[in-house]
Amino acid sequence: MNENEYFLDTIPDSINPDWIEKIEVLKSEDQKYIYGNGNGIVLIYPNKEYFEQISLLLKTTPKNLEQVDKQRLDSIYIKALNNRFDLQLSSGWKFIEPNERSERIKNYFDHNSAYKFPSSDELFDYAYKHGKTLKLYRITHKQISKDTIDINFGDLTLTVKKGIFLKNGLHFREANYSLACGGTNGYIPDFRFVYDKKTKTWKIIDGRCKLPE
Repeated sequence: MNENEYFLDTIPDSINPDWIEKIEVLKSEDQKYIYGNGNGIVLIYPNKEYFEQISLLLKTTPKNLEQVDKQRLDSIYIKALNNRFDLQLSSGWKFIEPNERSERIKNYFDHNSAYKFPSSDELFDYAYKHGKTLKLYRITHKQISKDTIDINFGDLTLTVKKGIFLKNGLHFREANYSLACGGTNGYIPDFRFVYDKKTKTWKIIDGRCKLPE
């Protein structure tokens, strides 16, 4: 954008989709290296009338932050899960999307927990036996500054099929994930954590899921 490159995970969530004119994905092997990045490129074209708003947001996005180490970040994820009382008190299991971080923190929740951390194969089998669709949660973080981190929960829907599929090779089952839209009313985190230097702990100070004091 205006001769500047931005990594996808640094683009503010407060950018309204209505501000975007079109999105182009560069797929071919030749195109992927146009900008010196072999992982692929997504080109986002803003509407001219919103160019100034988007530019301002990108300029105020923190760059080159000192990243919080995995152990601290895992402890924040665990604290966020333990503070989602609405999920814990509602009926049924809450399935957490499998990834590297959920694999690390799953042992902090026993078999009586409302949260379940199944593998991808276990998710497929469970979904197939229970209507071929399953709701699960994606937990992500956004580092605002060295001592401020947002934790967000995304609603995912897993849809599974069995059959013969010729997509990137021969497969006999297929799993598709869809992410629910978070709306366009601006960015509000589920939890905002701030590091308290006196107590040396991460505290929840804000967020849509924070209980009123």
